[in-house]
Amino acid sequence: MIQEKEALAGLLKKYDVPFTDKDLDTTKPIQPWRCNRKYVELEKMVSSNTLEHPCLLRFCHLTQESTSLENLLYREFDLAEFITGHKIVALHAAFTGGRSGSVIIKLDNGIVGSVEVGNLLPEDQKEVDRHEIIARRGVGSDIVVDTQLPQQSIYLMTKDGPETYKDTDSELYGLDEKQIERVRATFALLKATSGIDFHAAQDKHLKEAVAAALESNKNHKKIVL
Repeated sequence: MIQEKEALAGLLKKYDVPFTDKDLDTTKPIQPWRCNRKYVELEKMVSSNTLEHPCLLRFCHLTQESTSLENLLYREFDLAEFITGHKIVALHAAFTGGRSGSVIIKLDNGIVGSVEVGNLLPEDQKEVDRHEIIARRGVGSDIVVDTQLPQQSIYLMTKDGPETYKDTDSELYGLDEKQIERVRATFALLKATSGIDFHAAQDKHLKEAVAAALESNKNHKKIVL
């Protein structure tokens, strides 16, 4: 965490953004993955009509047990709304043992999506996620077509097995993908505080959607938000 604070302070100083030590410990709700380049590019493909008339989302996110199903749903629901620019208005969920399952979502513009989540991966395995948009004309994905696992930038073969490296931000060299998301999102919030109200409202909405998914699984019925 200290490494993230130092990186954030460095960015704020570099771009002359006023801050205090308290700002580096902000607890305000944010959705940091919105700063991830691969999701930003997917959003651009939709908003620029590169993908014409999106009609189906296929999302999958698998992690280790240390990440709760609720956190996975929160993230994937927000990504669905961020990438498409539309809100989830209905869903139907089915989970197995509180560790894995899928949710069918419907957005306010008629797009339907499947969100598969699970936290059954071994602790030593990197998480797996995939986000695919199927449109009437065109298909968008954040990993290469027909690829099952996210690729890394560099593969180093050693006597102890392969080591992988994936640096995605030249200003935040050495941080992993999630650390970069948090630093970039907090930087953006401190740079333009007008986003605080939006993130707070989105946080409330997403928590309601996650609660609805759990209720849907329990009662075996579709929930309209």
